Amino acid sequence: MRIDTKKGILESDWHYLTQWKERVFPEEGRSKEWTPVSWHSIAYSEANDPIGHIGFDRFEVLIDAVPHLVIGIGGVVVRPEYQGQGIPALLFNEVHDQARKHLGAGVFTLFCPSRLVTYYEKHGYQRYPGAVYLLQQGEKVLSTFEFMHHGDLAAVGKVVLQSEPW
Repeated sequence: MRIDTKKGILESDWHYLTQWKERVFPEEGRSKEWTPVSWHSIAYSEANDPIGHIGFDRFEVLIDAVPHLVIGIGGVVVRPEYQGQGIPALLFNEVHDQARKHLGAGVFTLFCPSRLVTYYEKHGYQRYPGAVYLLQQGEKVLSTFEFMHHGDLAAVGKVVLQSEPW
């Protein structure tokens, strides 16, 4: 297995990773507007097939009206036949290293349904305790997802995204 990090992802790789997306991505998120990310860490099998993915990019969030740069993570997926082999841990390590190098921010954030909080906690993420607002259909709304972070983020305060979630 190898992991590559690059800008962009081939449509064929994305389709191969998500062809069963009804089971991959939470139902709660299918009706939401999401901001696409530019960077992708992809795990490839020995046969050079994509088997895991994490997308990421740099975003600005406001915490109590003070701007903070964060790395937003999205599109966390591992093909079913490769699950349980520690691939997400390898991908998270790669993303954390590459994002610091290329994007210059050390706080990582993601959105997830409540049922996935313990999964992301296993990868070092913490639930943010404050209110989080994001754009949906051009309006700022209270997030129905948990906002998780890895790295130092203000302990509490109102978070306002300037975009849709990632």
